[in-house]
Formats: sequence, C-alpha cells, structure tokens
Amino acid sequence: MSKHQLVQSLKDTLPTYSGDFPPQLLSYVDSLYLLSHQQLPVLPNRGEVARYHLCAYLGVERCQERLKLPIPLAQKIPLQPKIAEKLLQDLRLLVVKSPASSPRKRVQTPTSSPSKRQNAPIVGSPLKRLRVAEDLASDTLPAGNGKLTVKAENEESPFLSKSGVESPFVTKLTNSMDAPKTPTRSPKKSKLSAASTPNSPRYIRQLSIADFISFANNFYIPATVTPHILEFFMSQRYKFAKKNEWFLACGLIYAAYIRINDRIMVSAVKKTELQDQLFQYQKGGLGKQNMVMWLNIIEESVKTEAWIMDLELKYVHNNWTPEDTTREKEIEAKLGRGYELLLDFGSMISPSHMFNKASQKKYYDVWTKRLLEELDNAQDK
Repeated sequence: MSKHQLVQSLKDTLPTYSGDFPPQLLSYVDSLYLLSHQQLPVLPNRGEVARYHLCAYLGVERCQERLKLPIPLAQKIPLQPKIAEKLLQDLRLLVVKSPASSPRKRVQTPTSSPSKRQNAPIVGSPLKRLRVAEDLASDTLPAGNGKLTVKAENEESPFLSKSGVESPFVTKLTNSMDAPKTPTRSPKKSKLSAASTPNSPRYIRQLSIADFISFANNFYIPATVTPHILEFFMSQRYKFAKKNEWFLACGLIYAAYIRINDRIMVSAVKKTELQDQLFQYQKGGLGKQNMVMWLNIIEESVKTEAWIMDLELKYVHNNWTPEDTTREKEIEAKLGRGYELLLDFGSMISPSHMFNKASQKKYYDVWTKRLLEELDNAQDK
C-alpha cells in the first residue's frame, strides 16, 4: 500500500482532521490492508477499488478512542452504502477479529415493556395461559414497587364474575400483558445508510474549482498545464449538466496525462492502470465501463485544442525548443498574461506570429539599439 494512497484514504475518511496523521494509525491501516489481501484476496461487488478506504475506515474506528480521532465518515467510500456496510462487516470479522464498537447512538428500548420469562411454558389456549399466569402470580414483583401483580389485577377487575366462571375479558387483559410491546420509534440509522439522504448526498455530480484541482493533484501533471485544463473544463461543463461533470474532468485529465507521460503510456496495460486510478479517485459514482467510453470520446474531441497540441509538441514529438519558450515569454511580457483570450474574442492575427512580421522585427531592433546606446551613455557619465 503506497503512502500517498494511504494518506488520501485517511483524508477522505477524516475530512475534519488537521495536521499529520499519527504514525501508529498509518502503521495500523497498512497492516490491515496487507492482512485483508491475505484473508480476502478479491472483494465482491467491485469492492476492490474501495479496499484502501475500507481499511482506513476500520483503522480509524479501531484507534479512535486511543488516538482521540474524530468520528470516521463513510460518505467518500467509492461504493454503494449497503455494499460498503456489508464489506466493512466482513472485514471486521475476518481481519480485525475483535471489532471495536462504533461511536453510534444507542437505541433506547422502552422501559414500560414487560420482559418475558425465559422458562415460561409455551401454552396455546387462552384459558391455559390464564391459569399459568395465575400460578406464576406469586413469583411476580411485590405490589410495593408501584406495579400490580397478576393476581391483584384479577381481584380488582370489574369484569371478574362472582360465580367463579372465568371471564373472556380477563383472558384478553392477561394476553395483552404477556405480549411484548414494540417500540414506537425506529432505531437510528447507521452512518453508512445515512449517507444516501438528500441532506448529505453521497456522490458529487458538480465540481467546484477546488474539487477539480484536488482531483488533478492525484496525478503527475505540471502546474503550468493545470490552468489550461481547468479553463477548458469551466467553458465546457455546461454540456454535462444533465449527465455528470466527472465524465469531463476524468476525460481531460486522461487526455493530458497520456501525452505528458507518453514514454511510459505506450502499452495498453499502463492505460488500463490509469483508468483504474481515475475510477478510484472520482467521487461522482461513475460506472467503470461508462467512464472508459467517455474517456475515449473526450480524448478524441480535444485533439485540436491549442493546449493539447502544445503538450504533443513538448512531450510526444519533443519538438519544443528553447527558442519556442523564449518567444512565448516575450509575447507574455509584451501583452501580459491571458493574451490567448484575443483568439477567443475573434482576433485574426495570432500573438505567436506578431514577432515574425517584418515591421515588428524592425521595431524590436530599433528599440534594442536605442536601449543599448542609453546604457552606454549612462556608464560614460
């Protein structure tokens, strides 16, 4: 288990925790991950992508009281809540061995419900149940504790006839006392099942700028490339308003990554590993096959974009010379950052060709000559 994936899983499990994680917690989660591979080599229901998060959740749950950690959250485990809860139970039994009690609120059972005697005989007839209740009346609690015994209730009941004939109303009253009362309030849902409520959605379909940058930082992408990807994402996100913006985010990261790391992405195995990592880090609840289909569609559609062509020149074809870098910096120094917006506003002349014109070159030579003369005069004085 790599340290980067371990720390990222703990950050998803403890989003409110600040600072570095304790070494004891990191070591314990790492050992849980290795032991889970021995006990459960393959997790069912496509749970393999969530093995890091499951082990991190169990590790935090185990070390919460000792290390004074916050309550672990399972909303960011990349699985459905029911499947995640089932896998957590299996891992507790097979890996943790002695599971610690989770910090959930206890379900309060009503105190007014009478408890059945374990050694009471099972009698089917109502009359027989009444006789058994009368026989056990002497074993019930005394009247001094605020509760009437069965015998006392029968004596004070107005439905009891003096002729000695047993009334059916007494039978119904006794049966109602023997039957345990069901609690009116349903038990509190666990934190895993509470993740699907509308107030706290499990999957995030719309990305903010911070979410996109955090997602892109999981992959090796230079800092100068991320703004171009983010700008293109913000301009095209409206097309995925009814689908899921994670399709577009994963597709742009995929298109940039395979060009930046072209030398190591030549084999299909490496591309499959990249797709698995994208599927693991996305938090929009995408399906694996559907995500791979959109990766190919978006990668094909952005081939003609300027920033993609620059990546191909720099990393794929190795045709980006130091002169190109110098020319780009000169244009930026003259026009300022964001000069590429001129093309978006309909400019017919690209800024990258301005210095190639004869008039621009002549202006640059005159300006350079005059500057050198002024420097020489300043030194002579």
